[in-house]
Amino acid sequence: MKTTQELYNERLNRIKKAVALETPDRVPVVPAGIAFAAYHLGVKTSEFAVNAELSHKTMLESFTSLGELDGVQESLFHISSLGSLWLSRFKLPGRELPENTLWQTDEVELMTVEDYDIIINKGFSYFLADYYKNRLDDLGAQLKQNAPFYPTAVKNFRESGLVVMQSGAFTIPYEMFCGGRTLTKFNKDLYKIPDKVQAAMETAMPEILNSIKTRLSTSQPVAVWVGGWRAASEFLSPKIWRRFVWPYFKQVVEAVVAEGVIPVLHLDSNWERDLEFFRELPRGKCIFSPDGSTNIFKVKEILGDHMCIMGDVPAAMLTIGTEDEVYEYSTKLIREIGPSGYILSTGCDLPFNAKVENVKAMISAATGK
Repeated sequence: MKTTQELYNERLNRIKKAVALETPDRVPVVPAGIAFAAYHLGVKTSEFAVNAELSHKTMLESFTSLGELDGVQESLFHISSLGSLWLSRFKLPGRELPENTLWQTDEVELMTVEDYDIIINKGFSYFLADYYKNRLDDLGAQLKQNAPFYPTAVKNFRESGLVVMQSGAFTIPYEMFCGGRTLTKFNKDLYKIPDKVQAAMETAMPEILNSIKTRLSTSQPVAVWVGGWRAASEFLSPKIWRRFVWPYFKQVVEAVVAEGVIPVLHLDSNWERDLEFFRELPRGKCIFSPDGSTNIFKVKEILGDHMCIMGDVPAAMLTIGTEDEVYEYSTKLIREIGPSGYILSTGCDLPFNAKVENVKAMISAATGK
């Protein structure tokens, strides 16, 4: 019987071969899932969302019980991590929402037009520190409190033989500004004061890139997320997307690659129109991870010889489909997107209420067990 270290090395090698566009002994399977673990084990989401150690313990127990996974995409969860990416508050179960439901973004304008000038004149770090403290209920203190537990969470998964593929998440100024301003107001900013928005982005980027270098050179994780959701090209004109999204997204990805870390391009919504741009990113170094909105077969057609693809068993299928449907679709993905340069996974996260037997059917399609 193999030791957990031997299993870990075998699985890491399998994943790295897929990322490098090679053909491993079998397609690796690396699901994403946060709230599913709470649902699976009967843990209240009101407690899970605000307790990093509890979330990690729950996720570790859940995912190690599902079958022969190669890795996971998250090792723990705390609602503060979303606040830091979206510059938004969140409604929580057991507080603003009914007990044992999912948390929700509270879409209100917290960032003002005047904040662009603060960023330009005083710097992005100055703006964030003040914003976290005075508009996000001292979010910085929450992030600092949780930070020391992340290495422990990754270590615990490793000692269980599983590779963690999301040891941190980065995004671009577009996503953060959009969350803080609200979707409606930010889109107006892009047309009414585009030069000021761009100037704030240009000020923020060196600080974001420096943060990436500092964090990754110190921790050296296997992979991190580089996320996009409202910056998807389906929401924007090509002119706006090419000015305010792509140049910054490319810089973030290249900064992660420069540190020897795999960027998992966690891309919600539909990015089909601009898939050709992703060929500008380093070949055999990144993972394109759509959420089901982007046609994964179109991704294969355009990027299959350039970038590893991960996904994308649909949320609806995992929730209301049958085991046979999940198994058959997963097998189709392995056959038509793989076997080289492919990792079987979920489309975005496992749904909160996914059927456990369906999750196991997805895993079985890759492992044959």
